[in-house]
Parts: sequence; C-alpha cells; structure tokens
Amino acid sequence: MTLHESLLQIMVRLPSDFEPYGSRERDSGDCSCGCKFFATLEGELGCDWGVCINTSGPRFGLLTFEHQGCPEFKSEDE
Repeated sequence: MTLHESLLQIMVRLPSDFEPYGSRERDSGDCSCGCKFFATLEGELGCDWGVCINTSGPRFGLLTFEHQGCPEFKSEDE
C-alpha cells in the first residue's frame, strides 16, 4: 500500500465534502483549484494533500485530500 492510499484510509470524511468523499455534488472548485485556505504538505505529498486553515470551514485543522472540497472555498485572489 502506498502512503497516498494509507492517507485516503485515515482521512476524515464529512458530508460537506464532494462525492465520493462526502455527500455534496461537485458544483464549485475544490481545494486544488487554488483555495487560499488549503495549506499544502511539504514534499511530494503536497501535490495532493494539505490541511485546511479556514477557522470557519468544516475541514479546519484536518488532513485534506485536494479533491474533497468544502462550501467555504475562497480563491487565492479573493
């Protein structure tokens, strides 16, 4: 099992995440679309993984896969 696969198994899944990780249909950008609150991990994992730093977001402080998304998405230029 790769490290990426291991992280997919332990990440917290919330109803507010986009399908297939949660219940929300994809209707906007996800973390990988330049969300200013997505703090990427260092190294190779930073291509796919980060931590949400939005204190009002449902994923605040959680390990997050770039495609999970949340309703609090804000682009880097907002």
